[in-house]
Amino acid sequence: MREVFEVLYSPVKAFKKIIEKPDLKGLLLILILFVSFTVVEQYVFASKVLLLDQTPDNDDWTESTALWTSNVSLDGSDYKVGNYSAKSFVFNGTSIQMNITGIGPLDCSEDTGYKELFFWINWANKNGLLSSSAFLRLFSGSESSYFERSLANFISNSSGEWNNVTLKIGPDKGWNRTNSPDWQSVTGLEFRLVWPAPANLTLKIDDLHFRGYSSLLARGEFSGSVVPILLSVAFEFSINWVLWAGVLLLVAKVFREGGGPWTMFFIIIGHVFIVTVVYTIASVALISMLPPLNLPTKKFPPTTDAEVNAVNVVFEERWYPSWHYRLYTALNFIYFSGVTIYFPLLREVWTLFLCAIAIRLLRGITWKRATSISVVAFIIRSTLRFFGF
Repeated sequence: MREVFEVLYSPVKAFKKIIEKPDLKGLLLILILFVSFTVVEQYVFASKVLLLDQTPDNDDWTESTALWTSNVSLDGSDYKVGNYSAKSFVFNGTSIQMNITGIGPLDCSEDTGYKELFFWINWANKNGLLSSSAFLRLFSGSESSYFERSLANFISNSSGEWNNVTLKIGPDKGWNRTNSPDWQSVTGLEFRLVWPAPANLTLKIDDLHFRGYSSLLARGEFSGSVVPILLSVAFEFSINWVLWAGVLLLVAKVFREGGGPWTMFFIIIGHVFIVTVVYTIASVALISMLPPLNLPTKKFPPTTDAEVNAVNVVFEERWYPSWHYRLYTALNFIYFSGVTIYFPLLREVWTLFLCAIAIRLLRGITWKRATSISVVAFIIRSTLRFFGF
């Protein structure tokens, strides 16, 4: 069994031992290691991919006045999402308050709860003046116990325009406390805007929701895919081994070096695939160093073009600039005619040289002839890979 790892740092010595005493145990060990670390790789990836979890699921809170108070009405003529926005209007006044209650309790704690509050806001003042104060309150239990923060930096200086706002929520996110609110129990919220002089004031809110992100692990999607992953990886390993060994054997026969039992040939070549284990371990290490991805979708992989584009934006912002990700893609993918193809070139070239060593020792031929056989086999194997084999 020691010869399996010796192939990596002393291949000539290792292959001599394996040829003298071929054993399927080495192949079984390589398969177990490859499958195990591939599952670990998928586990690490699943821990990095966080999908959107929001309340409400749709635009329900601003499509109805049922939960709102303070002269709220539906405004079908101006909205960002759905068919309506929640609207409050005051004639010759200096302030607007819009409350929505009965929405919880919602968990917004740091570890397990929602992490953001998202909404569109549109305020209109015929004098075109920005409010002297703009606040958002998050109630906890009662309207006398709340978290509060200013909205002044999130509202446009010119009235009549829709602005999207994303606020970080939870402990240590800049919210002031009044009485004893609890982040694990948010039950409502209030928008409060004040103008310096009496005017006709309008405030509209749309697409209001709390959102957080949960990993594929937390959703249990990974545990349900372990068995399919195991079967797929074992099948992939077997196909790659059979194709490489089969092509090598055929090319060796063409070079008139195909004598001897084919079973031993397949066993010897199978030990070359310890390099796949090394590659998989490297992939695990690189992925583990990448930051989590907060994807704006509720499932992965995305299904619609809009979701694909949104996910790509997150990848470009979070992972593409990282040298860990660039190295990971360089090790596993190549670009051909603008298409990304899974083709671990360095691994295949490494396999080529190990196969050349194995063939030379197995057949007792020159380095030049053994290398020629491996190169021709590599070209054929690479061509097959481009066609999906």
